[in-house]
Amino acid sequence: MRLFLLSIIIFLSLGSVLAQKVCNTPGYTLPEIKTGSNAPGPEKVITIPVVVHVLYNQSKENISDLQILSQIEALNADFSRKNSDFLKVPAVFASRAANTAIQFELAKTDPMGRSTSGIVRKKTSRIMWSDDNKIKSAASGGSTAWDSRQYLNVWICNTVPGLSGYATFPGCDAALDGIVVRYDAFGTSGVVVAPYNLGRTMTHEVGHWLGLKHLWGDGPCGDDGIEDTPKQRGSNSGAPVFPRLTPCNGSIDGEMFMNYMDFTNDEAMGMFTAGQKSVMRAQFEPGGKRASILNSRALEQSWNTSMQSAVVPQADTKVVNVYPNPSRSGKINLQVSQNTGINGMHYAIISSGGQIMKSGHLESTQKEIDTRVLQPGVYQIRLTDAGTTLFTKFVVQ
Repeated sequence: MRLFLLSIIIFLSLGSVLAQKVCNTPGYTLPEIKTGSNAPGPEKVITIPVVVHVLYNQSKENISDLQILSQIEALNADFSRKNSDFLKVPAVFASRAANTAIQFELAKTDPMGRSTSGIVRKKTSRIMWSDDNKIKSAASGGSTAWDSRQYLNVWICNTVPGLSGYATFPGCDAALDGIVVRYDAFGTSGVVVAPYNLGRTMTHEVGHWLGLKHLWGDGPCGDDGIEDTPKQRGSNSGAPVFPRLTPCNGSIDGEMFMNYMDFTNDEAMGMFTAGQKSVMRAQFEPGGKRASILNSRALEQSWNTSMQSAVVPQADTKVVNVYPNPSRSGKINLQVSQNTGINGMHYAIISSGGQIMKSGHLESTQKEIDTRVLQPGVYQIRLTDAGTTLFTKFVVQ
């Protein structure tokens, strides 16, 4: 769990400490690292289906599709060692860095086999959420997890002060399994706020979800059990200057504060080690706690076509209207009927190739949208709100 520095000071002064979620177990044991005959080899990319549950009370918390996509892109860059901040990693540690060959993609199919965007939105009366896991159940006002054997569940919300995210370790209760991240620390665009504006809160929490501990093992001069990450006094914050020496490991290279499993600012992070890669990929070995993900159908095209109409109903023009259509003026007007529960509705313009070209929030039943960035062609508009998904089409000439 990553904590905002100012809030750490406040919380400690109150005698309160927020602990990393460990599924109510006394600890977590790293898996034995071995290679199974049916396991993905070191060069085979493992792609993890993601479902994002957006829980919002204020409209700013109902983050855009583009912000969500920016987080997926940041994850893929971080886990493949293609992030630009890797250039800041000192050579002595860069030599230990790894491309994990693990990638992430929003789910295309829900647990019932129906087509999905991989994004669930729900307006809530709750102003803030803590690390009590209530956000993971509709019965307590949250959003119930999709089958965690097939999906990485991520909940986005407004968290209590001091808490930017938390995750479950492999082997957790399936109903609670997943990651919670604060809405303004998720992704690299939209409403993100520095110093957690590069998506590294999610990268850090995915590390936990795949079995990684904090570098210091949550103890003074502790160890995370991985050979190529040096011992560390405790957590680092801000943007330390290399080398950050410590008596814990006696090395002239000091602490690996640029590792994703520290608490430093997003811009100060840049790497996982080869040892960390081995621990994470071991989760997908035969018998591994995340091995079922390899058999997920979440990234297939919908396979339950009999239920499609319940998920992606085409919008009746009495409910949703786009004009002018075709559009030649560089703008369209989107009009939605009052009886659709417009409060909190989100729109996305999608190209014929499935790419989200523009997205935003509907503050009223009518909105003018600038379409000058769109090339001539046919586009789909997806409108979503809690319990509602509508689609319609328009043409740009």
